[in-house]
Amino acid sequence: MQNITLQDQTYEKLREMIIKTELYPGQKISESHLMELLDVGRTPIRESLKQLKKQSLIFTFPQSGTYVSKIDMNQATHSRFVRECVEKEVMVELSAKVNKKDEIFLQAILDEQKAEYEQGNICAYNNLDNAFHRTCYEMVGKEQIWDWIKEVSVHLDRYKWLHLEDLTFDYNQILEEHEELFSAIKHKQIEEIKTLVRTHINFKVNTEVNIIEKYPEYFLEDTVKSLY
Repeated sequence: MQNITLQDQTYEKLREMIIKTELYPGQKISESHLMELLDVGRTPIRESLKQLKKQSLIFTFPQSGTYVSKIDMNQATHSRFVRECVEKEVMVELSAKVNKKDEIFLQAILDEQKAEYEQGNICAYNNLDNAFHRTCYEMVGKEQIWDWIKEVSVHLDRYKWLHLEDLTFDYNQILEEHEELFSAIKHKQIEEIKTLVRTHINFKVNTEVNIIEKYPEYFLEDTVKSLY
């Protein structure tokens, strides 16, 4: 069993806070503030910040301070492309292997996601979105690939979170698309699976400009010019 250290927990929490804009793009941060916020010592904060810098999620200006990076839409687009290519193959493979026990487990996730939607719990709803996909990867023995994808998809996840927070966005669309995909998997509809994966991964593309115009200060300017 993997040993989760305080530093690991601190890093994951800070990363999650950046994704969910609790630490918002462009925000100035300090070690002392984060220590107080998370109630941990300086060492796990400092080591976590080093990791976040390597992922370009924070940066430091000499004699100015440390800041949360803005969302890089080039990286988000590349991550979306990789995930679409991989996930089509994963879901097709799952359709050939899925059994009744797997179907019951996946249906339970969708039922729980529906309940969270009805309660208006965006955070839990989003976590179950990830749980559904990761479980599909696990069922074909490719959970490590899911972890790799999520590691490099942080800018896409940050962008996605802005959608989930936007009051004009009907985020239940995610659940509806999950249900359609799950049905196609159970019925081994290969071409339908590929189409649904493509639609599901790219459904936020049509509203990119709207989100960027609503939160312009959150995005790297050079990475959004091509969207206009």
